Amino acid sequence: MQPHLVAWQGGESRWSFMLRAITVCVGLPRSLLQLQPDVVVSANEQLYDTLPGMLLKLWYRRRVRWAVVAHNIPAWRFWQREGHRWFQSLAFLVSERLSLLVAALGANHLLAVSPATTRQLTALGFPERRVTTVPCGVDVAALDAIARTTTERPYEAATIMRVSAEKGIFTLIDAWKLVVAANPTARLAVIGGGIDMEAAQARVRALGLEDNIDFLGLILDTTRAFTTLRTAKVFLHPSYKENWAIAIGEAMALGMPVIAFDLPELQEVWGEAFRAVPRGDSSAFADEVLALLADEPGRRDLAQRGLARVRSLDWADIAQREIQEITGNRS
Repeated sequence: MQPHLVAWQGGESRWSFMLRAITVCVGLPRSLLQLQPDVVVSANEQLYDTLPGMLLKLWYRRRVRWAVVAHNIPAWRFWQREGHRWFQSLAFLVSERLSLLVAALGANHLLAVSPATTRQLTALGFPERRVTTVPCGVDVAALDAIARTTTERPYEAATIMRVSAEKGIFTLIDAWKLVVAANPTARLAVIGGGIDMEAAQARVRALGLEDNIDFLGLILDTTRAFTTLRTAKVFLHPSYKENWAIAIGEAMALGMPVIAFDLPELQEVWGEAFRAVPRGDSSAFADEVLALLADEPGRRDLAQRGLARVRSLDWADIAQREIQEITGNRS
């Protein structure tokens, strides 16, 4: 597979989603215009993915079928978005709605990654015939191989996330402070980068948790990232807003028990395959972590339930289904 790269020097900021949209339209790689594809897929419903999709469809004079994968549609009540100023959330909402308008004008199909996203799209006026619910997935065999060869357990817990308030980084830090109060040597690994990294590290220093929380940054080598993740006993996912949470599926495929907030969207996807705690409750989160760390049979049972759930979500099967939906060749 040949990558077609757009130069991006904007870094991570709360305005980067708009800057990326401008960058990809101005600097769309010429190699893309020589592909003669049959199918174009925008991997996200944001402008920096939908605008190139629309441009490619116009370039090829509608010969291609264009699909947009829809993940997380922001609510109209933009001022309630966690960890963002109201004008930033308003800009994000406007950008998302413009992106969905682009998709409405040109996309042949929208692939919604959860039933909740499907309901949101149809409520916005997208015809049901153009929207299909398709699950996210994991490379089950690859993650199982990593799980079988990783035995070291230096971390009590780990997470892989976009480091931002909306993804729960500050709640996680506060919860880990309570875990450390009961278990002073408990260590947490945080894999990933994001707009609130500096603020999160400052919070860790202020709470005196430098020896208990390791920020490992963005690990682009997926084998190394998942091997590192598997060195923890428990996977934590404190996100305030989700629709499917692919990181949860990856952790389950690694044989890790999962703790996350009790969001309706996660309950709809994962059911009883994870431990749910009240949204935003750092004390309850810490209590669940401590309880699970002290209960090895409970961890094994929860991990087995996760494995059973995720084994039906292999990427190869899901990709085949998506191609059939996009091209109309349903068996």
